[in-house]
Amino acid sequence: MRMGLIAATMVAMVIWQAQAQESSAVATPAAYLPLVIRENGTPTSTATATATRTPTATNPPAATGTPTLPPPTYNDCQADPNPAAAPNYPVRITAIDKFAETVTLQNISLTAIDLTNWHMCSITGNQQHPISGTIQPGQSTTFPGPAGSIWNNLSTDPGALYTPDGRLASYRSDP
Repeated sequence: MRMGLIAATMVAMVIWQAQAQESSAVATPAAYLPLVIRENGTPTSTATATATRTPTATNPPAATGTPTLPPPTYNDCQADPNPAAAPNYPVRITAIDKFAETVTLQNISLTAIDLTNWHMCSITGNQQHPISGTIQPGQSTTFPGPAGSIWNNLSTDPGALYTPDGRLASYRSDP
């Protein structure tokens, strides 16, 4: 009977220790003592203790892939409701020269980007700046404007770049 009680106590201690380790983020050192039973049946412990440390597995942070583009918001070059949401990916606006009427775009992705049906907007004038062609990974390209001027030289005129499905890819305020 005593042997059954001793075994049940040991099992309970092992379960308690396992639960304590699962619930803590840091492994807790534990000491396990051998159980010695005297001839009269009374359990005693010995003075030798062995400390063990059980490592706790941690999951590394998930690798961040490509930035997520916001939902479509393109509205014929009207002001975007959330320019801070622009991830500046896969193409970013690196420069707007309002006086020269040029826009410089850089492909920061790992694949070539075909600019067919992309929209480069002058927000203040609600006008489109023409862009076309394919930009290779890492490449920057400067696009001249149309005849006449679309960028407002006297006041703020940010630029917004939209993907073919109307998602804001990049936003740049005046220099």
